[in-house]
Amino acid sequence: MGSNAPQDSLAACLSSLERQRDGAEVIVCESVPSPSALRERFDWASFVDCPGQLVPQLWSEGIDRSKGEIVALTISPMVPAGDWIETLKAQHRRFDAVGGAIDPEPGIRIRDWAEYFCRYAPDMLPFDGHECMDLPGDNASYKRGLLEGARDSWRDGFWEPVVHRELAAENVELWHAPELVVRQGRSAGTLAFLDQRLRHGRAHGRQRGVHYSRARNLAGVVAAPIVAPLLTLRILRQVGSRRRHRFQALLAMPLILAFNVAWALGEARGHLSAAVAR
Repeated sequence: MGSNAPQDSLAACLSSLERQRDGAEVIVCESVPSPSALRERFDWASFVDCPGQLVPQLWSEGIDRSKGEIVALTISPMVPAGDWIETLKAQHRRFDAVGGAIDPEPGIRIRDWAEYFCRYAPDMLPFDGHECMDLPGDNASYKRGLLEGARDSWRDGFWEPVVHRELAAENVELWHAPELVVRQGRSAGTLAFLDQRLRHGRAHGRQRGVHYSRARNLAGVVAAPIVAPLLTLRILRQVGSRRRHRFQALLAMPLILAFNVAWALGEARGHLSAAVAR
């Protein structure tokens, strides 16, 4: 589990896991250490300090430290459903890589809704189970053998699009299961998410850019102004198709657009750095 959210969010996540873990190993990799009181309360979990690390790097650290045959990922703002671990085990009797649904937790704020739509609109219930390259890393699980075989793709950070492309190239079926549910609670706030969008967007642009020519990377920089509107329109279509939470999406629209602008700016910087490196 990656943790960079408020402590009450982490406590809610661990409380849910405590009621169902049945001996399951839980590793909490944290960019900011939790207070000793929280660590003592959940002393069955292993806490690992990883100062300043992004979530993908926290996940890589956790995977390296884990020992189970099934490796499941989430983040501290997520509250797993009461049958999450049981459902994980059931899904892995059929599939090697499984991602689930992500729904909003009751009582979240408008800024949390904006983050939710930016990140999880494709994972909002309802949907039918289907094969999907874009499984949500914040509610995903894999058989260990798959991850060991693809270790080079996540050695420096578990960026799920990169890992999933590697697995798909090996003909692994990536299954999106509506039965496997977590709910997003309150996150670290607007400024923290803006910073995350900038940093993740830059990493995404850089990862793609190393495979592109200089001209293609510069085109990515020039096209940056249209990225945010396109991302926002995609969110609106996804929310409209699910026929849920449309009012909240409208209320959150200014923040959704701001978060998408941050992503586009970060992605452009990533393409620019890749172009300069050519």
